[in-house]
Parts: sequence; C-alpha cells; structure tokens
Amino acid sequence: MGNSIKDQVDREEYERRKRAIFESMSKRGQQRILKMGYENWDPFIEPKDPREFLFSSPSQQAKEILARFFETSDIKELAQSFHGDLFEFVRGLIRGDAKSRVIMAFCRWYITKYDDKNNGKS
Repeated sequence: MGNSIKDQVDREEYERRKRAIFESMSKRGQQRILKMGYENWDPFIEPKDPREFLFSSPSQQAKEILARFFETSDIKELAQSFHGDLFEFVRGLIRGDAKSRVIMAFCRWYITKYDDKNNGKS
C-alpha cells in the first residue's frame, strides 16, 4: 500500500475520512465491510491496473511454474482443465496472498494426516 492516501495523511485524519466514507455507504455496503472486518478495509487503495494482472512479475512466474507442472504432471489434461484456478493459486502463493497460503497449509496438513495410498481414508 505504498501509494495509498494512508501514507500521505496522519492516522487521525485517515480514520476520520474512513469513518465518513463508511457512514455515507448504504447499509448493504456497510454490512459487506463489517463482514470482512472494518479494520482490514482500506477505502483509499488505488484501483489496480488490469494490465498488471497479466504482465506483472508474479503472473509471469506463475505461467512459468504452471508450464513446468503441466510438462511433468501425470494428470496433465485434468490439471489443464483447471488452469485458471491453478494460475490464481500459484500467483497468490508468489504474492503471499492469505487465501493461497491457507490452501497450501491445508494441503500440507492433509498430506501428513492422510496417506495418498489410502485416498483419504484413515
């Protein structure tokens, strides 16, 4: 969040503006913010450039990783049918996104608790 308005104004002013934006929102919008956590919400984040999605370094790295995975995978055709989901997941791992980290942690946990040979049956 290096270029957000948060870095440009003091904390008190930031909170005052944030509260004003929140209070001017519809009830439905407020509920959406409260559901994700008011403290996690930053209304001043600049919109992302849509070109960043395809041409950013994490996206390029994800493409390369997936290409290597598809080349060596025993389930290549099946895996390719989930290319979009895999791309988002790998890109998220590279960027350190919470969703991808949690999915990865679950996969590691699952592998340690359930042997691949018994297909998840303990």
